[in-house]
Amino acid sequence: MSSDVPALLPPQLAADGAKGRLLAAAVELFAARGYHGVSVRDLTAHLGVQPSSLYAKYASKAELFSELVFLANEEIRDRMRAGLLEAGPDPAAQLAALTHANVEFHTTYPLFATIAHNDFASLTESALHRVAASRKEAIDLMRAVIDRGNDLGAFDCADPWTAIAAIAGFGIRLAVWYRPQGHTTDPTAGFAAEVQTWMGPDRTIEDLKTTYATYSLRIVGWRGPTD
Repeated sequence: MSSDVPALLPPQLAADGAKGRLLAAAVELFAARGYHGVSVRDLTAHLGVQPSSLYAKYASKAELFSELVFLANEEIRDRMRAGLLEAGPDPAAQLAALTHANVEFHTTYPLFATIAHNDFASLTESALHRVAASRKEAIDLMRAVIDRGNDLGAFDCADPWTAIAAIAGFGIRLAVWYRPQGHTTDPTAGFAAEVQTWMGPDRTIEDLKTTYATYSLRIVGWRGPTD
């Protein structure tokens, strides 16, 4: 992994010695080329080690990729859950916190986030079930907040599932075009930099969190100041 590319992985994963370096290399390559565009030799050559180094930790490329997809989705769910616990009882504050967590993950770790949402057909069967369960838990958090907001009269959302799909999509699209400062050797940085010039190159993650939280509240028909 190139030393001037920041935040490929959350700290608890990146700090895991040789395994962390392997995961970071896999994020960099899979995000740029997709699962089928990366071989075991590509991964190990990127690290300057022999293929046996990968097989000492994973039985196959599919197992390595499957773990990355699961870890990314688990991180999204855990961040959303933590944000919700800190938000207090107000449904609008809760939905804003969920959106903040989603946006922050996808903008801070855009390559890791890219892997979270692609090439599901390449997952092992057990990993597919684990990823689906993690994603459902994240969706259920948002559905519970929207339903409660509707029940309390804070929201006017007739179609919660479509609202959830739209709000979740904010993060997925941000991972395509937003790059934190310093991602100069990101293989997808050329396209991202071009799109960022259209969207506004000076936007910070905090700005995006605030903007998308406002959009989320409008989507669910929040009966508050933004109306």
